[in-house]
Amino acid sequence: MTTNIPATGPVACEICLKQIPRSAAESEEAADYVYYFCGGDCYQQWQQEPPMHHLGLIISGLGLDFESAQALAKTAASRLAPGAMLLAWYDRPRGRESPEVPECTSKPGWIAYAEGHGGDIRVDVNHGEYVFMFAAG
Repeated sequence: MTTNIPATGPVACEICLKQIPRSAAESEEAADYVYYFCGGDCYQQWQQEPPMHHLGLIISGLGLDFESAQALAKTAASRLAPGAMLLAWYDRPRGRESPEVPECTSKPGWIAYAEGHGGDIRVDVNHGEYVFMFAAG
């Protein structure tokens, strides 16, 4: 379900970003927990998700802001694909996302947009505090 599980506390579902218990994400019955915590639509998408590279960056000891997180995410994505292009992002501290796609109801619109435009690299900074989606090119 998630490739970067923090040591304590809840984690964000990679599909719908709902917070789920860490123990559920680590469980061998993760598929059952996806259905229970996130719902049937999320479960179906979780089952059908195309392969995506997931990178997790943990930054501590700095006052990390959006611009710094974005620069770090771009650097990390470019290690996988030198021409990686930023498609979408989520900024939890400010409650912002781009692009805003309100008509998408099955998952956050910015994720749907990135996936629909070839997004195949996801960089989570500080366990989903900032999330950036890139296309390898």
